[in-house]
Amino acid sequence: MTSTGPFLVAGANRPLGALIALDLAARGRKVVATRRHPNPELDAHLRDAGIEIAPLDLTDLPAVRALAPEVSGVVLTPILSISGPAAHVFSEGGVSRGVVFSSNNVAIVGADPVYDRLRAAEKDVLDSAPGWAILRPTMIYGYPGDGNLSKLLRLLAKLPVFPRLGSGRASQQPIHVEDLARLAAALVSNDWDATGILAVGGPQTLSHRDLIATARRASGHNSIDIPIPLGPVRALVSLVSALGLKLPLSPAQLARVNLDKAAIDPAEIPAHLRPRITPEDGLTRLARLLEL
Repeated sequence: MTSTGPFLVAGANRPLGALIALDLAARGRKVVATRRHPNPELDAHLRDAGIEIAPLDLTDLPAVRALAPEVSGVVLTPILSISGPAAHVFSEGGVSRGVVFSSNNVAIVGADPVYDRLRAAEKDVLDSAPGWAILRPTMIYGYPGDGNLSKLLRLLAKLPVFPRLGSGRASQQPIHVEDLARLAAALVSNDWDATGILAVGGPQTLSHRDLIATARRASGHNSIDIPIPLGPVRALVSLVSALGLKLPLSPAQLARVNLDKAAIDPAEIPAHLRPRITPEDGLTRLARLLEL
């Protein structure tokens, strides 16, 4: 590791990686933003901020090994079950400060192939890279295509009656992508001196029902939500899945509908870094981006 080398941010063709790279550059840090596939609009924005852009496939471990001695710290934005081997190689190569991403669901969901792989990857980082930080964010949102609240906003704008699954009482604590990027940049640059597993969520915890109501206001549409019992839906989805047909929700996702999803054992975040974008503000901004 070179103490004067740049910070490497992998996955900069996606909003989270790009925002982390921009945050580090705004702090006066030298940054190399890497990605497998170009994103012309983001690439131009990064170059305008003085950020170097380079191709990198994190599964190409010899390439990762060659880069390790050249960088001061790394942020690997692909989920840890994918980036874990690269994190191991960077650490072996002398990178003592790194940030990787897991999921708050690891602490919520029981035995499950997806989260079992994440748990194993977390353990490897904890064992092999003691100076690294593992961020466990709650639901990430704030950009088109975030996979969660973007879909919800579009559905609320389209459907006069929205089918709300489950009791609606389960807690939600979505974290805006800008807040998460700021935390990751602070960790790798030692503005936030913390290591190990760090569960983080947004500044406000809502029930599932209240989150839908907040999204409805943000979308500007007056739809109503109708509660749908989970039992019959689970039976139908299981039957259809067994026939090999694809549905918007899987049986595993349905099993998590009524689980509380606020940050489990949340990290102690310094006051100047605490997430500040509320669901009301963040969803209103997202609705504008979606042109709803």
